Amino acid sequence: MENKNNTLQNHIAKESIFTSLMILMEQKNFKEITITEMAKKAGVSRMAFYRNYNVMEDIISCYLDELFQEYTNQILDLGEINTYESICLYFSYFRKHEKLMTNLINSNLTNLLLERCIKLFNTLCKESVCQKSFSPINKSYVIEFIAGGLYRLLIEWAKSGMKESDEDMAILVCNIVNT
Repeated sequence: MENKNNTLQNHIAKESIFTSLMILMEQKNFKEITITEMAKKAGVSRMAFYRNYNVMEDIISCYLDELFQEYTNQILDLGEINTYESICLYFSYFRKHEKLMTNLINSNLTNLLLERCIKLFNTLCKESVCQKSFSPINKSYVIEFIAGGLYRLLIEWAKSGMKESDEDMAILVCNIVNT
């Protein structure tokens, strides 16, 4: 019972820490936010932070890992990977996290997103796009190209206020891929 209780408390602490960091990032530069300030806003001790993270960027990294794992699971649950549906879901996921995207862009932390995009598309491309007969080195280039392109498109879309629908973005990507 105690282990479940600790796990629940740890989960709540992590959610509080992430939420407080997002709020603070809307108010000030990421580099100016202190662990003490963030912990106080989250209503947790500094020790709660250090039980879960080493540095502030780890808060975002852990959240992105969970977000990308959830996205990957949903794509793989679709069965046969459909490019249009998976790209639609990609933009839909990040639309739901528009504040996170804005905070990452404003704090020059989009590199944390790129790392996960590359990992994600390595997983997904092995299941679909790269089933074509590419040599191992070319397959690696194709994955990097797709990950980099979708990452940059996501960033530009977020910077412009996500005006286009998820469907319109998926159509754009599909048109580029099929050209």
